[in-house]
Amino acid sequence: MPILLTTSPCIGQCQLTPDKARCLGCGRLRGEIKSWKSMAPEQRHDVNLRLLVTQGKKVRKRILREVAKSIDQKAR
Repeated sequence: MPILLTTSPCIGQCQLTPDKARCLGCGRLRGEIKSWKSMAPEQRHDVNLRLLVTQGKKVRKRILREVAKSIDQKAR
């Protein structure tokens, strides 16, 4: 299974829950949003796996589109 890396799973619908714990757009936790750029690839992979299972179609499409691009580039 390829590592599910994306530049960011953000779908541009950023809005935190009332307790400011999670983004209603992409589903990431506040700490994950803040530390995304400094996360290890394995950490991003774990977050993306959780988002694939728990979030809606827009987030899944965003993550899987990036994975498809990565696979295409490696195949060339």
